[in-house]
Amino acid sequence: MSRKLVCITDCVDVAYNELRGVVYSELQKLGTVSDLIIEPVVPVEAFSVINGNFILRLMGEVYPDGTVFLVILNPLKERPARLVGKTKKKGFYFVGANTGVFDWFTKDFGIEELYELHDPGFVPFGGKYVHAPSAVKIACGVNLATLGKPFDKQNLLQLDVQDGTIVHIDNFGLIKFTGILPELKENTQLKIDINGQFISAVYAQRMMSRETGEWVLYPGSSLGLPEVGKVRCNGAEEIRARVGEVIKISI
Repeated sequence: MSRKLVCITDCVDVAYNELRGVVYSELQKLGTVSDLIIEPVVPVEAFSVINGNFILRLMGEVYPDGTVFLVILNPLKERPARLVGKTKKKGFYFVGANTGVFDWFTKDFGIEELYELHDPGFVPFGGKYVHAPSAVKIACGVNLATLGKPFDKQNLLQLDVQDGTIVHIDNFGLIKFTGILPELKENTQLKIDINGQFISAVYAQRMMSRETGEWVLYPGSSLGLPEVGKVRCNGAEEIRARVGEVIKISI
């Protein structure tokens, strides 16, 4: 099977084409005849490490062993360490800044190797000039240890995400959030508090079976997370819900 390179980023304008171009140019420089497949961009909400953390873990759920994940997302004021590593489970490779985005991913898949990339100093758009070329080298089989120095996994930034935190809102306005739903019967009436906005909702196993315009809480399709949404409407846009806000449910 061809190796996959997956770019997870909030750089979704022309910057992504720059990243993709760098990958092809680096392959040419290395003189490598590669069957590397560069996947379509996986977009992340701008500046959201919480969303990036979820998206990376979600991609890890579905991509094959050996996939290279290039994560370009850095809203931090201080310049973080640039990292490259390999997971114990599924042998994934990952490249990106130590922002907390690797937290869920490495907790679930483990860490076999972890290095801090050799630091060329600050350069604008380090994802283009540092991270992307490193990802290509990894995809072509370069030993990770040659790219940097050992990095203590205890120094990986972690995220303190409480239950109920919104981690993703899709293009339909469906809201995915952390936590485990209590045992609920079909048609149970609920009150949902989203950052101080109160919504009357109903619990259902299949959201789309409900009436258009009805708010529904239901078991979601991603990593076992629950979801809430307005049937055949963009409910999240209507109430201006945002990633990072916290959902509270009462019966």
